[in-house]
Amino acid sequence: MKKWIIIVVIVLILGIIGWMAADFLRSDKIGKLPSRPEQSLEGSPDEYLLAVSSGEEYPDELLFNVLDYVNGRYDCSDFRLVSLMRVMYKYGDEIPQNQYDAIKETMLGFKYWMDQPGEDSMCFWSENHQLLFATAEYLAGQLFPDEIFTNDGKTGAEHMEIGKERLNIWLKQRYDYGFIEWYSNTYYVEDIGPLSNLIDFAGDEDIQLKATMIMDLLLYDLATQSYKGALVSTSGRSYEGGKKSGADNSMREVAMDIWPEYEIGDSRKGMDINFLMIENYEVPEVIRAIGRDTEDAVIKASTGLDLSELKGEGLVGQDTNQIMMQWGMESFTNPEVISNTMKYISKNNMLSNEFLNDFKLINISFLKYAGLLPTISRILNPITDGVSIQRANTYTYRTDDYMMATAQNHHPGEFADQQHVWTATLGYEFSVFTTHPAKPLGEGALSGSPNYWVGSGRFPHSAQDENINLTIYSIEDEKGFMEKNLVFFTHAYFPTELFDRTIIEGNYAFGEYKNTWIVLIGKNELYLQEGTTDDLIQDGAVTYWMCELATKDEYATLEEFAEYIKANTVEFDEEALHLSYTSGGKKMELTFGGDFMINSQVVDTDYSRYDSPYSETERKSDTITIEFAGKSLYLDFENLERIVKD
Repeated sequence: MKKWIIIVVIVLILGIIGWMAADFLRSDKIGKLPSRPEQSLEGSPDEYLLAVSSGEEYPDELLFNVLDYVNGRYDCSDFRLVSLMRVMYKYGDEIPQNQYDAIKETMLGFKYWMDQPGEDSMCFWSENHQLLFATAEYLAGQLFPDEIFTNDGKTGAEHMEIGKERLNIWLKQRYDYGFIEWYSNTYYVEDIGPLSNLIDFAGDEDIQLKATMIMDLLLYDLATQSYKGALVSTSGRSYEGGKKSGADNSMREVAMDIWPEYEIGDSRKGMDINFLMIENYEVPEVIRAIGRDTEDAVIKASTGLDLSELKGEGLVGQDTNQIMMQWGMESFTNPEVISNTMKYISKNNMLSNEFLNDFKLINISFLKYAGLLPTISRILNPITDGVSIQRANTYTYRTDDYMMATAQNHHPGEFADQQHVWTATLGYEFSVFTTHPAKPLGEGALSGSPNYWVGSGRFPHSAQDENINLTIYSIEDEKGFMEKNLVFFTHAYFPTELFDRTIIEGNYAFGEYKNTWIVLIGKNELYLQEGTTDDLIQDGAVTYWMCELATKDEYATLEEFAEYIKANTVEFDEEALHLSYTSGGKKMELTFGGDFMINSQVVDTDYSRYDSPYSETERKSDTITIEFAGKSLYLDFENLERIVKD
């Protein structure tokens, strides 16, 4: 009997191995479609909109290049539809007939969501792309309600309803949970463009009003997280230029339009021009007043969801709202969602998408049917888990002279991606921050993301109280699965040439800028990377950085400030990863992966939706009230009520 059992077991094992091998070989043959054309196509839909709005001619060749890109279904095709849509709605009877017909043909033939026919390498899923695609589908369907859309044979009216469903989901999720790509000076613009079009052109008054409310909330973020118009704060997604300078990010034109007294870099031409041309929206005066507030303010907020919260919110599954939240967070390989990811990719034939092609390695029927993918994810702990943008509890301290912001206690030690954990903004010209580089300095260090400056390899444990930030890095000595690089140093962006004066000695780096003093304190010696004037290095797998800000009203000279700082008590227990710093009679303590304490009291960093001088709002509150300087804004999403008092 035992013999037969053994034979059966062996046959089963061999059968499973053969099954898996056949699946693997079949999946391995799946190629990937390009996300970009081989040669760049000259032409800009935003320049086209500007030209048309000024009564100028725009060359057919350049416009047709734009349309060729969209017709090719390359990534970011949806970006191009924003300004094209405004042209069609606002100036459709003024442009040449051949241009009108070509744009119409493109809109009728486009693929507007992942479950529609055709394979491609467009990114549909991130927070901004979801809104861009849904807005384009809704407005295209509304514009051509009786036309047949050639990609799937549905009418424009049907597409309008399909787009409307996703718009209602996206707008509701932002109202309930805030922005996943929190305070992003790149991607907020890509929300502002389509929101502007919905506000101006949506025929459904409910959609128009809901879009108006979400625009209000986005601009509230801009007002509270900007230093004199420069949106450089902690962020869910931020790139090198936008982290380093308010003059080099996509939100500057919007900020200068709302607060014209601020001058933040050169003018730009992007989809934000749709906001600059908006006709049916006035920025509430309370938001303008908040952006101008120069009084010292502590601004706390909670935005997004943790993976651990998805199931309780009913957001794990195959329904559109579930996929939109899960993939809006860019959560794909994490144990909580990996089975759901593979099911959706397989159902919609998406393995040829360049961004998803690597999932063919686990496109194994046995693993899916046996429910083994979450276990495999936990065992392997792939670096791709860090792509997930989880809930941020943000703390911002803003004064007339500087701003400091931190994502408190944000998943210390875990893999990271494009998230920007903490920053000190001294002016629109530059900010100071630290990262653990995801790539070593060398060839390719600045390409892709995360990289040398963008995002981090591993998250630190960072915590802030008013003008002081404590940040601990603890880098494990083993690479994660698929982690190509692992460096054992951390660094700060500390642009000495932009300061009025700096002193770097030992483990201290002091800077003077206008009316502000700043210090970075490290565990180990701080030194500038050879050949640079802005890359401040601290070697070691375990390091800490402390940052403190002050003004010349408090300390007359940089030397006086340095003397004060050096007299402060710093203690670090490397085994316990416990850091303490006493300054100004305040003792701050931070334990990596543990508590943040001030004067022996544990600080609760699990924040409300808004907790600031301008709004006290609980998470998932039915109503939101923003008040300041005798002005107010009241929002009730479900009851479609918006009251502005200027």
